[in-house]
Amino acid sequence: MGKNIIVNQSELVLRIAELKMHKEIQEEVLADSFKEILVTLDLALFFTKSTNHNGLQDVAKSGINAVVDLIIDLLLGKHRSVKGYLTAIIVEKFSAMLINNNITTIISRITSFFNKKNEVD
Repeated sequence: MGKNIIVNQSELVLRIAELKMHKEIQEEVLADSFKEILVTLDLALFFTKSTNHNGLQDVAKSGINAVVDLIIDLLLGKHRSVKGYLTAIIVEKFSAMLINNNITTIISRITSFFNKKNEVD
């Protein structure tokens, strides 16, 4: 797309309308792509119909624990002070225990959240 030199208000209004239409088309394509990804990666179906149920749960636990640990590190400043380090370690251990004991509930809630959001769109 080359540079369009706009010299008056009518050209500006026309260009704005053109960009809005282009934006709406891109949003529709993005929403459709996201819906296709959600259908393809339906987590509840993936975990319930899997033959290696425990292996997949272990992968999910590891991934969720890693994300939670990263967030805790950023929030509590694990690498900034001794107090932050100790607090982060305690909170990480507690969160890992909660995640490991409730992994199926966490996965089903995440899936239902995305499904509800998908139904609203």
